[in-house]
Amino acid sequence: MTAFEPLRNSVYSINSFLQGEYGDFGFVIEEMRLFPNGKYLGAMVRLEDDSRFLHVFEVTGQVAQGWENGVPIPCADETILFPGEERLAVFTKCGSGTVTIYPVKSQDVEKDALQVIFSKLPLYVNFTRNERLVVFSDYKVEYMAPEGVEIVKIPTPPNGYAFIHAVKDTDDALYILYTWREGNKQRIHFGRIPIPIFPYYSPMEFWDGVEVLSKFSMAPGGGKQIGDMIVQEDKFVAVLGTKGGREIYLLTPSKNWVLLLPGELVYVSLIDSGLFIITGVYRGNLNAGIVPYDVLESVEEIKESNLTGRIVLGRYVPGVVDPKFSGISRDGRVLYFGRTTGRTSRGGFYYYLRRDVDYLYVLNVETAPRAAPQAETSSPFPSNRDTRELGLLDETMEPGIEQLLRRFRQVVLYGPPGTGKTYMAMRIAENAEFVTFHQSYSYEDFIEGFRPVKKGGTMVYDVVDGVFKKLAIRAIYSSLPDGHRERNPSYETMKKAVIDFLEKKLNGKNVRLQPREEFYLIVDEINRGNISRILGELITLLDPDKRLNGPNEAIVTLPYSGEPFAVPPNLYIIGTMNSADRSIALVDVALRRRFAFVEVLPRPEKLGGIEVEGINLEHLLTRINSIIEIEKGKDYTIGHGYFLEVLQSENPKEALYMVFYYKILPLFQEYFYNDWERLRSLYPGFDFIDDRGRIIRMDIDEFISTLKRLVSVE
Repeated sequence: MTAFEPLRNSVYSINSFLQGEYGDFGFVIEEMRLFPNGKYLGAMVRLEDDSRFLHVFEVTGQVAQGWENGVPIPCADETILFPGEERLAVFTKCGSGTVTIYPVKSQDVEKDALQVIFSKLPLYVNFTRNERLVVFSDYKVEYMAPEGVEIVKIPTPPNGYAFIHAVKDTDDALYILYTWREGNKQRIHFGRIPIPIFPYYSPMEFWDGVEVLSKFSMAPGGGKQIGDMIVQEDKFVAVLGTKGGREIYLLTPSKNWVLLLPGELVYVSLIDSGLFIITGVYRGNLNAGIVPYDVLESVEEIKESNLTGRIVLGRYVPGVVDPKFSGISRDGRVLYFGRTTGRTSRGGFYYYLRRDVDYLYVLNVETAPRAAPQAETSSPFPSNRDTRELGLLDETMEPGIEQLLRRFRQVVLYGPPGTGKTYMAMRIAENAEFVTFHQSYSYEDFIEGFRPVKKGGTMVYDVVDGVFKKLAIRAIYSSLPDGHRERNPSYETMKKAVIDFLEKKLNGKNVRLQPREEFYLIVDEINRGNISRILGELITLLDPDKRLNGPNEAIVTLPYSGEPFAVPPNLYIIGTMNSADRSIALVDVALRRRFAFVEVLPRPEKLGGIEVEGINLEHLLTRINSIIEIEKGKDYTIGHGYFLEVLQSENPKEALYMVFYYKILPLFQEYFYNDWERLRSLYPGFDFIDDRGRIIRMDIDEFISTLKRLVSVE
């Protein structure tokens, strides 16, 4: 059970620093790159007058030593960042092109930089893990480089066409993934160039000396192509895809093959533990996760169930995601993924990073997937202690919840709004389906029922399976004994196999499931639905002993379809409910008996050390909740999640104003209806609502002063 966690404190620190430096100049982050070691981020800031400044930040959000004032980049044309291990290369395309290599840590970053100047603009530049500068250009292009810069020059081929997608190096070789075309034939090649580089006197001699380790006669179509590779001793894996494509091309020493994707490709990278991939489904979600190498070589199609450390990154909008604004560390523990928007300037139109949404994440390292040969890596998050200090992981609760799921199979997370119940459920659950209960949600939606469908051009009513039945069938099918499952089956194929299995059990055959995967259903607002109406007689099947493989396993016949149905042992349910909406004492008794209940309370300490205009957010939340709890009870308090958008905002002062006026004060109006004088008399400093229950509008500075008084009053 793994998941990526947003590094909101880091994002807040970076945004706040840049706002303080450039807030008066209309700045944007034109480019940001994550270093492969996961320690640093390079950020290119662009102002309204098109001037640029370069900064390096630690992933924890602190500006790196020597980068406090930024480095001016005197070029209005395209600029590309290439992070190495402890140095950052900047390729500027002004004039004939230059590459400037900056140390990450230095007392004088500009003074200690090294610059390479070209006689003609290269076609391609990269900066490797071993901090070699790779240049792909015309054979006649010359360069001036200072001592301390190792350059590998790759000439353009004389009798064909080459497009380089990725480069990696070891101590004694450079590996390149490239598309090679001669005449009408186009192939993907994976080649090795020995280092020190062999002497050559023409482009033809160079390409004759490249050792081609793998060829693929197929190649992706047009569009922005995304390539990567990983090399360990004599083993390698290379991948190539196209943004928006539905497949990727893989090359290894033993085979080449095409893998289908669960959505449109957004980003792909090969890391120590497997293939990291981000895909999007039109009008659906962005899904990210890692496919371990042993799984990668055994499947023909990547499914969401193959993803370890899966995270939903929000809604998929193709126009606002770009591989350029993505990156993941080699160890797979730090993820950078941004959304973009654009603007026009004198230099033309360009895209930049949106700072008002999450763009930095960390993986829970205790359960991070592992691969056989691990490269030595270092990280700014050496233990879970560090991420806990950042206020991201609630490790005191989640292991207990997982244990409860193993024992009871169903858990309800309940507590005040904004405490992170739904977020916690999605962290724990992999292969999760997500539904929200409401008053009109029914058995027909959840299990099965008659629905209008079109058959032969005519609208008829037919039995349609609901979300729980579909998930149960998938879970049972994945657990069928070997020989009873097909590769890449349709839902109808799975359903037929499951019905056959259940009928065999009904006929007395001793056949058992062999669970291989875990399946989860997250039911948000579980208390808002009529549980008896939604589950009907099936609520009995949720008991662990009545599930398949249990001592009292039960199989029922469904009323609409007449099909046999049972609940497998590898299907878990996590429900969430706001205690402010309905007391736990009022929850259906049948639900209470079959679910374990876990209270999730506000955690003001998650906001510890964060101040906005001198207001400590931890103290503010504690003060607000002390007022609510005394008057209304703890079920009506508010969670730390109310203030998360303040942490994300590039203007936290304004964000705090908006959150307080449009989220928190309306709650007070509801909670203290017709009791305003008591509120104002008992709680000095609460001057936001008048004696008639109306919210008092203030300008932002007056608001901050009033809020400070509220926090300071005990």
